[in-house]
Amino acid sequence: SASASLVDWYVPHEGSLSLPRGVRAPNVKLVELRRGGLARLFAARLGGALGLGGGEARTLEKRLRALFEAWPRLVAEYKPTFGEVFSAWLQNYTHWGYTDLDVIYGALPRFVQRSELTDFDLFSYSFGDAEAVYLRGQWTVHRNGPTVNGLWRGCAHLAAGLLDELGKKEAHLRRMEAAGSASTGHKRFISAEGCYSHVAAHTAGLRIKVATKQFVGMGRESGQIYALRGTVWRCERQLQAAELASLAAASAPECSTRLAGVHTPRGEPERLRVSGSGCGGWMPAEHRMCAPQLKGDPSRDLILENGAFAAQRSEASPTTVALGGLCREGAFFHMQEWKKRWASDGAASVDAHARPHEGIRIAETGIHALPQWTALRPSDAAREEPARGETKRKRGGKQ
Repeated sequence: SASASLVDWYVPHEGSLSLPRGVRAPNVKLVELRRGGLARLFAARLGGALGLGGGEARTLEKRLRALFEAWPRLVAEYKPTFGEVFSAWLQNYTHWGYTDLDVIYGALPRFVQRSELTDFDLFSYSFGDAEAVYLRGQWTVHRNGPTVNGLWRGCAHLAAGLLDELGKKEAHLRRMEAAGSASTGHKRFISAEGCYSHVAAHTAGLRIKVATKQFVGMGRESGQIYALRGTVWRCERQLQAAELASLAAASAPECSTRLAGVHTPRGEPERLRVSGSGCGGWMPAEHRMCAPQLKGDPSRDLILENGAFAAQRSEASPTTVALGGLCREGAFFHMQEWKKRWASDGAASVDAHARPHEGIRIAETGIHALPQWTALRPSDAAREEPARGETKRKRGGKQ
């Protein structure tokens, strides 16, 4: 709900889905499509856009339904098409985006800059791996318009070769079923971070930005993540109760429509040379775009304009730092590798007393409840920042 002034989250689902009372934020929209509804919607929208009819249209829906039911994660392969598939839901929005399920979001109105919405066609947030030039699956925002919404057509597996690729996926599924490993076998998953990023970067006239604003769970070096009061912090170590109280004081909710951001550009953009090697090993080689000059330097954003890549140095506001530099605030946290360890450890990795809406600690060892800390007066929790009392942004201006 800390981002309710800016973002609505749509969660399409099939069958019954509910959240406990008091947990669901008002800007989370659960949309029930009934069984087979996702495949029906994707087939209708993509089939119509591609001019498929008759037998081809029926085959498209049949294959999508079989694959979505067997491998639900496969829906993520079609993220680039969301502007087309969900166009009826997007009519009152200036922007749309996609994300992942293993993400905890913080105070997005502090991190999303108005210039990102007005000056760029797409923008994405990385975790410091800016040398790999691609649109991140955890957060890529698109201007809602025909040019951007049609970028997916440049990837054969989503457009001209859609039926053929689905046929190969379905044949692979049948082989896995015959071998008794349909739930664990390789799914021919084609990430949007490859072809789609390459198409966007090579489309004339588009402006793209990739900024370092997310945290990611990779190993012990990823520290401890604290999600409380609608904010997300990365701390170098586990906090004591008194420190937690201080962090809570630095986590006052943000309610401003200025979208000034907490990062300020410094200096002039510097031109970058981008090659096809040295990063993104999970992508097909023909889609890799690498800027080795940015490796290890999270202070520089990547900008693409008129087909030219550049690096823009950016400085974070002191309000994103707490406890003398022990903790830093980010836009969101991506569980990434940590969740794989939790899956292997089972229920022991998730504290039964953890309440995300009340605050949690996330570490390589799992998701933990927070200890009690001293109650704070509202005046203690206020950030020393102007324009605290501005009204919320109207719904038509949300992403």
